[in-house]
Amino acid sequence: MRVRSQFSKVDELMRLIHPRDRHRKVLAMIDAYLDESGIHDGAKVCVIAGYFGGPGQVKRFEKAWEQTLDRYSFPMKDFHAKDLIKSSKHKPMLESLAKIVGQQPKVYPVAFGLVVDDFLGFTLSERKFLTGATISNKSGKLLTTGCPGKPYFCPFQGIIKRVCGYAPIGGKAHFSFGLGRPFAEYALQLFKQMHEQNEIVKPFNAFESRDRLGQPLFPLAEETAPLQAADLHFLAF
Repeated sequence: MRVRSQFSKVDELMRLIHPRDRHRKVLAMIDAYLDESGIHDGAKVCVIAGYFGGPGQVKRFEKAWEQTLDRYSFPMKDFHAKDLIKSSKHKPMLESLAKIVGQQPKVYPVAFGLVVDDFLGFTLSERKFLTGATISNKSGKLLTTGCPGKPYFCPFQGIIKRVCGYAPIGGKAHFSFGLGRPFAEYALQLFKQMHEQNEIVKPFNAFESRDRLGQPLFPLAEETAPLQAADLHFLAF
C-alpha cells in the first residue's frame, strides 16, 4: 500500500505555480525519481539512487523508455532489473534501456549511500539525530525520536540536500520515491520537518537550499518509467 502526500492550500497554490505537466511555469523546477537498495534486515550497504531533471526532459525520458519496452513487447508492470539481468533473453532490452538513459542530455544520475555497520556503530542518540531527530538548542536534549533502526533515512536526507542544491534559486525540486509503508510515512514526516523553520531546535536535515524543497510523492514503480530506470541504476553498484 502506498502513501500519498497530503497537501495544504498553500501546497495547492505552489502546484499551480510549479505544475508537474507541460504548462507554462512561473518558476523553474526539477523532478527527481529515487529508488532504494539495502533497506532489508542484514543489508551491508544502504543506497538511494536515481535521476533528476526538468519536467520536459523527464517526459521525453519516460516516452523513450516506454517505447523501448513496447518494442520488445515487455509489460511495464513486470520490470524488475535485478530479476531481468539474470536472463540472457532480456540482455538486448536492458542494453537498449541503458542506452536510452545515456542519451538523455539533461537528465542526471544521483546516488547517496552508507555502510550499514558504520551507521550501527554510532550510539542510539547519534543514530536518532542522523535520521532526523531534533535537538533543543537550549538544553541539548533530543525532542523527537528520529528513526534509529532505519539507516535509510540518513542517505535519504543527504540525497534530498544534493538534489535541492541543483535546483535554481527561486525554483523547486520535487521528489518521487519508490517506497511503501512504513518508510513512506516517516519520509512524509521528515519532509514536513525540513519545510519548517524553527530556531528552537537543531535538525540534522537543515540546509541552505531548503527554500527549494518541493513535495514528496510515492508512485508505483510499475507505472513510473524513471523509477524503473533508477532500479536499473543499481546494477552499476
